[in-house]
Amino acid sequence: MTLLMIVKLATVLSIVLLLFGLALRAKVADLGYLVREWRLGLGAFVAMFVCVPVVAFLLARFLDLQQPVAIALIAMALSPLPPILPGKQLKAGGEASYVTGLMFGASLLSLVVAPLGVWVAAHLFDVDVSVAPSALVKPLLISVFAPIALGLLAAPLLGKSVPRVSEICTKAGTILLLLVVLAFLVLLGPPMWKLVGDGTLLVFAAVAVVGLVTGTLLGGPNPGDKAALALAASARHPGVALAIAVHTMPDVPLMPAAVVLSLIVSIVLSFPYLRIVGRKQGDGGVAAAAPPS
Repeated sequence: MTLLMIVKLATVLSIVLLLFGLALRAKVADLGYLVREWRLGLGAFVAMFVCVPVVAFLLARFLDLQQPVAIALIAMALSPLPPILPGKQLKAGGEASYVTGLMFGASLLSLVVAPLGVWVAAHLFDVDVSVAPSALVKPLLISVFAPIALGLLAAPLLGKSVPRVSEICTKAGTILLLLVVLAFLVLLGPPMWKLVGDGTLLVFAAVAVVGLVTGTLLGGPNPGDKAALALAASARHPGVALAIAVHTMPDVPLMPAAVVLSLIVSIVLSFPYLRIVGRKQGDGGVAAAAPPS
């Protein structure tokens, strides 16, 4: 087993721990929250699967980007929200029901949106590629659907221990994720460095900012839900994006480096966004509005 494979497995484990911790505090009814609250669901769909992909397509089409970068940009835009953000979304004030429904609904929608978007991208860039939904199901099943289902099933069995177990899983997942990010920076550092200085960072940042803005505007009346959708729209699931990228340009080191770099840029930009949101709301606002465990 290679070091890169170990890091990938650690990434999956960190995501599973984070989502399992979230699901312990959720309810089965939360999975369909954005269907019942269809106006919120429509806003989330437009922000994530219309506004951000359209901007990504326009930038990829009209800017002189390296082909791996352009495809990575579109792949990230077509993927669902990353399961590394639920903790941030809850801290930003998003309700657990909204965050869980957003995670579940966006993952289901991506099974339809992603193959369609890849078909458009293939014609746009004259690349012979097709991505079957089965290629996207595996990373979503392992890193989204399975931990959510296990968390919902385990919560009644754990009883009063739920808050403690949830906190342990969240902390362990966060620590492991930080180690994974450092490992990726080391392993993919050389190809990432090739992307610095040619405008790639600015392009990734522009798409992330569009996600933050549209998520804030379309997140509904609850300031916490606005922040949760903003974070979701600005960053995407790297596992799904890599699945799309591998089918598009296999054995191109610059491709996974671009996907990881895009995720890092969006996460870095989320920190000042959270500070601004928290400052606007004050001591009693969004930053402190997360529901108790």
